[in-house]
Amino acid sequence: MKWSKRAAAAILAGVMAVSMMPQVWAAEEENSLPEQETTAQQPVQAEEQTVQPETPETPEQPETPEQPETPEQPETPEQPETPEQPEIPETPETPETPETPETPEQPETPDKPQQEPVVLRTDHSAFMSGYPSGKFGVNDSLTWAQTSVVLYQLLADQSMGDLPCTYTDVKETDWFYQAVTTLASRGILTDAGGAFHPNDTITRGDFVCLMVRLVGVDENAVSSFSDVAQSDPIYPSVSTAAQRGWISGYSDGTFRPNAALTRAESVVVFGRVLDRKMDTKVLQQAQDLREFVDVPASHWAYGAVLEASIDHDGAANEDGTETWNSYTPSYPISLTYSGKTMTRNIYQGTKPYHVPEKDDSGKDITHWMTPNGVVADPLDRPVSAAAAYVAWYAPKLMTAHNQYISGYGKNQFGPQDSLTRAQACAILYGLLKDQSYGSYPCDFPDVPAGAWYEKAVKTLASRGFVATGEAFEPNQPMTRAEFVEMVSRLVAYTDRDSQFTDVGADDPYYHAIVTAAAQGWIGGFGDGTFRPNEPLTRTQAVTVYNKILGRTGDKTTEQQMDERYTFVDVPKGFWGYQAIMEAATTHTYKKNGDAEAWSEYTHKYTESVSWESSTSVVAASKITNKITSTYSGNYTQKYNMDYANGLKESYINGKGYSSKTKYLVWVSRQNQKVYVFSGSKQNWKLIKTFICGTGKDSTPTPTGVTYITYREKGWNHDTYSCKPVVRFYPNTGYAFHSRLYYPNYNGLKDKRIGFPISAGCVRMLDTDITYLYKNIPNNSTVVIY
Repeated sequence: MKWSKRAAAAILAGVMAVSMMPQVWAAEEENSLPEQETTAQQPVQAEEQTVQPETPETPEQPETPEQPETPEQPETPEQPETPEQPEIPETPETPETPETPETPEQPETPDKPQQEPVVLRTDHSAFMSGYPSGKFGVNDSLTWAQTSVVLYQLLADQSMGDLPCTYTDVKETDWFYQAVTTLASRGILTDAGGAFHPNDTITRGDFVCLMVRLVGVDENAVSSFSDVAQSDPIYPSVSTAAQRGWISGYSDGTFRPNAALTRAESVVVFGRVLDRKMDTKVLQQAQDLREFVDVPASHWAYGAVLEASIDHDGAANEDGTETWNSYTPSYPISLTYSGKTMTRNIYQGTKPYHVPEKDDSGKDITHWMTPNGVVADPLDRPVSAAAAYVAWYAPKLMTAHNQYISGYGKNQFGPQDSLTRAQACAILYGLLKDQSYGSYPCDFPDVPAGAWYEKAVKTLASRGFVATGEAFEPNQPMTRAEFVEMVSRLVAYTDRDSQFTDVGADDPYYHAIVTAAAQGWIGGFGDGTFRPNEPLTRTQAVTVYNKILGRTGDKTTEQQMDERYTFVDVPKGFWGYQAIMEAATTHTYKKNGDAEAWSEYTHKYTESVSWESSTSVVAASKITNKITSTYSGNYTQKYNMDYANGLKESYINGKGYSSKTKYLVWVSRQNQKVYVFSGSKQNWKLIKTFICGTGKDSTPTPTGVTYITYREKGWNHDTYSCKPVVRFYPNTGYAFHSRLYYPNYNGLKDKRIGFPISAGCVRMLDTDITYLYKNIPNNSTVVIY
């Protein structure tokens, strides 16, 4: 039978290490064995060992040529049948050993240092943990690196020895480096200088050889496993382990030495080596033991697993049992995500070491939250009782740049006014793409049914933005800290120091504030403070919301905006002017680097539009920054486009238009507007904007530059009438006039306006055409574009 070189060389690396596996959960799992007193009460001392690697029965060990002078088997000194070991002379140069063949346990090997006795810790600390899934992994295999790490941590003396460690595949950056190099330097791991193969699976035979090396081989021990013959090199170790009661093999009489060692098998054997036994009374009565989902009480290794995974103070009894005087209780910590709940038992006073950052689909988990909607990172909370956490995913926000805040009556914004808690929630609710209810409780004693903010507040609470369990106080000002705490739910918390002098690590809003600062949402005040308890102003709120949304605004356009869109209490020089205009104006845009280039914009007005009032119509218009002569509306009165007043002036002055009078008229076919300017060339100022209706597509009003030729009181035809009339384009019938009336001005026949509708003339509201008729003299320039 062929054995692994590990078994043949009997390299020691005793038990497996969950703690150094890539995925660990509990804080104690990082080191697998928490720090304990290093003074062993009953040290397990290795007996003097007899290792016979030079025997002819082990030809697979040609790697020991450094000991040619120690022929421990003098009965075959000539060894003619082992040419692969030419370094063993046929005539021993050490004649003093042949005459003592009956004492092979005292080989004379002066050139090979004796391995020091191995003393293991005897405190009953946990030396094994489970997986993040809450499983122990009873049937999982172990690697040599894992066993080395655990054994290193179980040494009573962890100091370095004098032997070199030159493994070619063990680097200082490896997580098992300290363990492997220490064990090698102490002679516990041998064959240093070759490859260690840290990720190779350890077999049952390897493991037994390692365990037996702790106490020494009993040459008189026998075993009867059908797959371990007396001629096998591991037979002495297997027999010793069987005689000591560490192993018993399988029911079919085999030992299966080449099978991978399981985690369950390792804790059973190691518990027997250490003479550790689970307290049966605790096992039957305790309700706070650390258990694993894949190790039920009926499992054959149940007691051994708990003995190995729970810190306790234990004492051996005369009858071979063990009594636990005390132990560290553990509590179930549940994590719900991806439609499932995983429960893991964590020791009291410790913190979980790892929680998933992504769910099973790869989606980022933004926060872990308690059942009542409080952000609570399990990694920051020492366990003191059972707890449950639910994965929280940041919702998507609107990407369209719509208006999300309005002003007050009389065109005021209130830039320094505080934002109430209800208002803040209403804004955030309006920005959510998905406004459905969530699963968190959302009842507040002071949020009555039917209140204008009820749906917003309760939806945000049900989605985990607002914690429940007490009064909401909707009309109270929201503080700066409360606001940041609410919006910071949108991103994972940042682990960094506070940049503000008045926000310390013990502040309940610490994580939210430092996260918002790291995101660039807040910057604090010039004196280095954040002032978390001050009321949040409306300007501060929109500034933060814009940054969250990535809305930077169009500075050029916003500076051109006129009184139809600006607020009387927000001058253009105010520090928050651009942020307010961005938030209070619906607009389409294109990105130009970090800046925006608006194509058109509008307010969301609540008042109704009267098409008999030019002022009302114009006030509700949508603004475009693209000037063209082509109408792009929907041929209804609901389409109401315009330019900003500043853009109108820039266009007319930029084109260099002049007039023989102090007036100039521009007819915009795109917007269906008539603009009246006063001034002179390159110094025109807009004084009036009127709604109109130009020629329909089949009879368009011609583009060009012309002038007012003359005026008439009205036209009265057989099918219609209109008044007054202001003519343009000499020697043609084109004119400005009112909408169409029945003959003799008996009532409006066609009240439509605001889109191309005429036979080529420009229709206007009565008051507007009357203004032209009375105020704009002949020879005034008319631009039609």
